[in-house]
Amino acid sequence: MSDAPRILVCEDERHLLDDICAELNEAGYLTIPAVDGQEALARMQDLRPDLILCDIAMPRLDGRGLLSQLRETRRDLDDVPFLFLTAFGDRSDVIDGKLRGADDYIVKPVDYEVLLATIAAQLRQVRRVNSARDEAERLNRTRKALSEAESGAWQALDRLAQGIVLLDRQAQVLHANAAATAFCQEGSGLRLCSHLHAEVDPPHLRQTLQAALARNPSQAPVAPVPLERPDRAQGPILLLSSLGRQVGSDAPALMVLIVDPGRRVAPEPALLREALRLTPTEARIASLLAGGLRSDAIAETLGISPATVASHLKSIFAKTETHRQTDLVALLLSLSAIPSPK
Repeated sequence: MSDAPRILVCEDERHLLDDICAELNEAGYLTIPAVDGQEALARMQDLRPDLILCDIAMPRLDGRGLLSQLRETRRDLDDVPFLFLTAFGDRSDVIDGKLRGADDYIVKPVDYEVLLATIAAQLRQVRRVNSARDEAERLNRTRKALSEAESGAWQALDRLAQGIVLLDRQAQVLHANAAATAFCQEGSGLRLCSHLHAEVDPPHLRQTLQAALARNPSQAPVAPVPLERPDRAQGPILLLSSLGRQVGSDAPALMVLIVDPGRRVAPEPALLREALRLTPTEARIASLLAGGLRSDAIAETLGISPATVASHLKSIFAKTETHRQTDLVALLLSLSAIPSPK
């Protein structure tokens, strides 16, 4: 079992294929070798790559043909970066490849430092997009729940780990839960008063909130708004969701979910114990794993051996029906907004 990203390498020159796979393996990636487009398609029937590195000129099915087939028949791979590996480095060739749907070009002879940097950048971009999409889906679920909620919603919101602010139709703050209040301190990039106030470029946030309030929620229910911090460090991302044109001036019209990219909220062990039927030790290990600790650090924190941690992790994977650590952590973090049982 490995968390390493899987790179499909499609190259008909055997020695170059072996060299590329060796470099990628040494850099910590798992490689899926293929000598042409037909073999690559066959390999992807059973394995989903995280990135595809493909030569253009190959027998049977070349790189352009493989890219066309994937874009037409494998929509489940639309978010997988496709990099052309080619000796054709002319500007017209690069433009043609990108118009066909390629994400980037690696020119032969291969500069492995450039190759590794390009792959890392592409995978980072995928993670950012997937993270924003997951947050948007979570916000949509919260918005639907709020539309059916009554007066008890304020207390429920205050127990959530995610910072949430509700605004009326004049963009005035109706309610900010405890997590939002705790986040909006000086230097965070966002302040709470009668309105939400951005510490950098306040007019831009005001205009964005007004535009979101005027927008039809059925057309664009979620709008991400990145903010800057005064120290220029990575600031929060606001996810805006219209709650519709509800009756009454004090009715919530816009929900703002505050995402702090630098903070990972781990669910409490008590919640994991009940939600996933884990033992107390398994729940503590799962919570620490979701908080970003590695297995050796978990062992040190709990005063147990790494072998014991590995044994408990095996049981956690079985109970959660996950097979990769990234999938397990994603499941655990999806529970972070749920209040822990008392």
